[in-house]
Amino acid sequence: MKTLRSLSVCAGVLALAQVATAASRRADEFDRRVLAELEAIQPEAVPVFVAANEARERDDHWTAASLYLQVRRMAPGFPHALRRQAGAELALGDRQKALALGREAVAAAATPENLAALALSLSRETPAAKPTKAELSEAVRLAERAAAEAPGEFHVLATLAQVAVVTDDFGRLGKAAERLLDAAPDEEVTHEFEALLELSRGRISEAEASLERARALGMPETRYAAFREAIRGARPLPDRVTGAAARIGTLWAGGILLLFGAGWALSRAALRAATQVPQQRGGGASGLGAWLRRSYAVVLWLCCAYYYASIPLVIATVVLTGGGLIYACFAIGRVPVKLVAIVAILVLTTLWSVLKSLFVRVADEDPGVKLNLGSHPRLRKLLHDVASRVGTAPVRSVYLTPGTDMAVMERGGLLRQLRGTAERCLILGVGVLDGMRVGPFKAVLAHEYGHFSNRDTAGGGFALAVRRSLVNMAAGLAQAGAAGWFNPAWLFVNGFYRVFLRISQGASRLQEVLADRWAAALYGAAAFEQGLRHVIERSVRFDAHAGATLREVVERQQPLLNLYQHRPSAAPDEAAVQKAVADALGATPSPYDSHPTPSLRFRWVRALGGRPPAASPEDEAEVWALLEGRDRIEQRLTAEVRDSVHRAHGVRIAGRAERPEPVEA
Repeated sequence: MKTLRSLSVCAGVLALAQVATAASRRADEFDRRVLAELEAIQPEAVPVFVAANEARERDDHWTAASLYLQVRRMAPGFPHALRRQAGAELALGDRQKALALGREAVAAAATPENLAALALSLSRETPAAKPTKAELSEAVRLAERAAAEAPGEFHVLATLAQVAVVTDDFGRLGKAAERLLDAAPDEEVTHEFEALLELSRGRISEAEASLERARALGMPETRYAAFREAIRGARPLPDRVTGAAARIGTLWAGGILLLFGAGWALSRAALRAATQVPQQRGGGASGLGAWLRRSYAVVLWLCCAYYYASIPLVIATVVLTGGGLIYACFAIGRVPVKLVAIVAILVLTTLWSVLKSLFVRVADEDPGVKLNLGSHPRLRKLLHDVASRVGTAPVRSVYLTPGTDMAVMERGGLLRQLRGTAERCLILGVGVLDGMRVGPFKAVLAHEYGHFSNRDTAGGGFALAVRRSLVNMAAGLAQAGAAGWFNPAWLFVNGFYRVFLRISQGASRLQEVLADRWAAALYGAAAFEQGLRHVIERSVRFDAHAGATLREVVERQQPLLNLYQHRPSAAPDEAAVQKAVADALGATPSPYDSHPTPSLRFRWVRALGGRPPAASPEDEAEVWALLEGRDRIEQRLTAEVRDSVHRAHGVRIAGRAERPEPVEA
């Protein structure tokens, strides 16, 4: 058990000023007698003495000490001014001056008040000096003498209790507290002493009850909070840990539920907003859509912040769980060394995976092969024309990829994005271009430009960082063999990722709906539907074609010059391909989808109505007609595929040339 003195320090209780303040409220009659004494000695000193008392009550101890000194000069030997100046000097930290004044006051008149004041000065510790054993013994004698001469005086009894605390005298504190309860049951300081006594005895519930009585009588909230924490700290360690863990776990779970509920509600609202036909053409957010965009941004930011705030909790839970298991192993008497080693290794690997996931560095690499737009004027003109119709700036760079990607992004740091100087990029998969017409391509491109117009590509770094951290943490735990129900970190990453996906993917779906409106409004619902159907079908067909081709050239050790023109001898099963296309087009909606299902998107853009723009002759041309040197481009992207296979699987596929010609720069 801690000493009384250490408990009082932990509780922030029993400050000298607090006892003096409580005493001053009960001293009206005493002060009238003191003023009468002073008026009989020196009437002119009375206003100065009153002003000094007022300064003391508002804790202006420097002014009070100066005024009490002035009273002493006007009425030499006046003991009450000596005593009160001693109290002010002690509050200011000048213990030596307080002792000298206190002794002078006792020499002038050994009243209970003067004896108690000197006892307080003797027992008081300041940053510059601590009381000696002799001084503490003298303080006890003076306090006991004062209490014997004034058995019902609150200030005297409070001094006796204070001295008992400083000297770690449990018995004396008990007697003083009992006498205080009889003499001053309506003072909060009385119940503070009572709470401290109960706390020293280990009676936690009784100490809490006394503390609540003190609070009800006016105990300052700051002192109440400090004392309450001391009581909590006095509880047995298992009780404290269990109670704290339960409270923290409840609050954390409540936060997760709130975020999940917000994501669920926003997802439902976004679904309703998607079915409403906007009053204005275009994909700009207005009305419910604008409110949803702002709400999603706030909730997503809170979710990301909650993730990082949860990491210390996850680390503490892992350490406490592992430490508890190891402690239990030692507590049973027989230590299963292998089990202890396994637990220790799991804890260390888990901590490493968690900490490593917070510092994921992403290299700013080109997302594909950069196309020189100067060498492809027809494509550049189309990119500018569509951007002009959407009302946004065109892309500055086009990056070709081997697959069927079609997306936009902004490259550059947050400051460049805020200044509007980030590099706008179009990622265009060569695999999607086969058979695609210019008209549908314009509509899909308008959809992508709609993301720029709606500022969907600006910022987002916070969410991306959280996503990368979650994925890397999960991968690290899985590689370490710590991805199981027994690991709190795995339960966290598995559960939080679902909440994060629910919110972030809901925001993404809303962005897609608004971008679809740009495409349908500018180029017609039919053109956009045709373009989206083509992208989905080409994605399925290209994956099947690429898989069959790569299996063939690897098994037969054949060279591969052009993946896109190669015809494998074992062609993909057309029935299986058509079924996969139908499944993709008729997919069932999920709250974790980043895009609405194609069928929903088709239905929503059809509901927008409006007349499509007049078709132009170029709309029926293939997109490849906008590019120069199809063979060179396809061969260059095939080389990228060969390199990827070698990096991923260590299998080298030969080409007709060791280094194919680069795309014209």
